[in-house]
Amino acid sequence: MNSSCPPAISALIAEAGSSQSLAIAGALGPFQVPIVSYFSTCACLSDRAKYPTFFRTIPSDYFQAKALAALVKHFGWQWIGAIQSDNDYGLNGILAFTEEVKKLGVCIAFVGKIKRTYGMDKILEVVEMIKQSTVKVILAFVPESDFYPLMKEVVKQNITGIQWIGSEAWITASQPSTHEIYQAFGGALGFVVNKMAIPNLRQFLTGINPYEDPSDAFVKDFWETIVGCRPVLPGEDAVTDSTNEICTGYETLLNSKDLFFNVTQLRVSYNVYKAVYAVAHALHQLVFCQSVRERSVRPCLNTSEIQPKEVTDHLQRVNVINQFGDNVFFDKNGDPPASYDLINWQLKNGQVQHVTVGHFSSAADKELSIQEERIVWRKGKM
Repeated sequence: MNSSCPPAISALIAEAGSSQSLAIAGALGPFQVPIVSYFSTCACLSDRAKYPTFFRTIPSDYFQAKALAALVKHFGWQWIGAIQSDNDYGLNGILAFTEEVKKLGVCIAFVGKIKRTYGMDKILEVVEMIKQSTVKVILAFVPESDFYPLMKEVVKQNITGIQWIGSEAWITASQPSTHEIYQAFGGALGFVVNKMAIPNLRQFLTGINPYEDPSDAFVKDFWETIVGCRPVLPGEDAVTDSTNEICTGYETLLNSKDLFFNVTQLRVSYNVYKAVYAVAHALHQLVFCQSVRERSVRPCLNTSEIQPKEVTDHLQRVNVINQFGDNVFFDKNGDPPASYDLINWQLKNGQVQHVTVGHFSSAADKELSIQEERIVWRKGKM
């Protein structure tokens, strides 16, 4: 499009889901606006002909499928079942996995489809499919919200003795990680993107305060949810419909035990961090025309002159080592290098824990490494 007006945005960091990203990438593609996603994994988004301005900081499911196939090969499983979410994520994930395991002579006995909007009748159909099959290993390529209703029904009907394999969308999710669900899903294995503790992030989060930023409505809502009282700022009426009491003004987040402040297990958040810095590096090079590593820089472009296509071109050339030693770059399809941790569900002190028992890297000489002696199996080794 030709316009004398400067573009409203230079890049967009979004979206969490693959289906949403497909819609946004299709809509913004004609405007050449680059999109950097932190959690959309569908391999279909690597199609540069359809999505020429799409980038992501989480690996494509093409690599997760290769990792899952390598896991199946490692343990010699030849007869397995599969469950997928009835959306782009599940459909493309199972398709990529099927293509990989077929090369290994592995047979897939059934593929059940589920979705959080499905009624109980369809959930029971999948449960019956599991009960009627002789498979002892099942891959579930589904998001947590789609899978949880089925998990509860599997527990309710006391279906045990199955080795579950999970995709990254549920294997470390908090909702199903309970003692109740562990009865049927204990010992589950699955891959997740690497975690990272970001320095100073907890300090920043615990420093959020509605009294210091009174114009931010989000901060006030956040404070009321976490602290449990309603902050009343100068000039405001203390009368409210809220069920929470009025804050005294002395509350603090410093000692909060809410999981929101646990910054030691950041996986998705680290991908957001990498997305922001990738865009920042691209913009920096556009504005200063020199590498960020060079000390002397000179402005060469006004920010209002930046065009989305220029940002896309510079994102394709981003290649930096961040403060954690990770090499941040995108291949010709807009994908990052793939690296996963292998997670095992274990019960320790009555709590379900996600224990790292292996690693997969698309760039490593040996793609898959597993510490079998650390794995807790569902019922012995399948």
